[in-house]
Amino acid sequence: MREQPISQAVEGDDEWIPSGVMWPPEREIDAAEVHGSLAKAVAGSRDVKFFATRLIDVPSDASLGAVQMAIDHIAREACGVYLTTHVADVDAETGDPILVDEATRPFKFPCSGDFEEAISTFCENMRLAGIIR
Repeated sequence: MREQPISQAVEGDDEWIPSGVMWPPEREIDAAEVHGSLAKAVAGSRDVKFFATRLIDVPSDASLGAVQMAIDHIAREACGVYLTTHVADVDAETGDPILVDEATRPFKFPCSGDFEEAISTFCENMRLAGIIR
């Protein structure tokens, strides 16, 4: 699994405490699988490839959600959305959870075309925005 750089050792302690997120290898996805807001954000781009992966919290090893990324090799830009699913309610008849999908607004940024660069930049910006830790 690939991971975002982790934090430095805690001052005065020889052990470092892992933090941040990591992700399994990306998979290329078809335009039909792409979230509508991401597709709209890159509409008109000429050389776009779409990718998906999951984000995993390093300390807890818990899944945080998914990322879909569009990389435009000609424009040298990337655009991504962070996707999560939450339990919104419980069905009164069946007791089954009612799930709601949520997506961040698409975030577009310069990128050389490498997925590792794109996902690292995307995660850093999601962290700075307080969306992930």
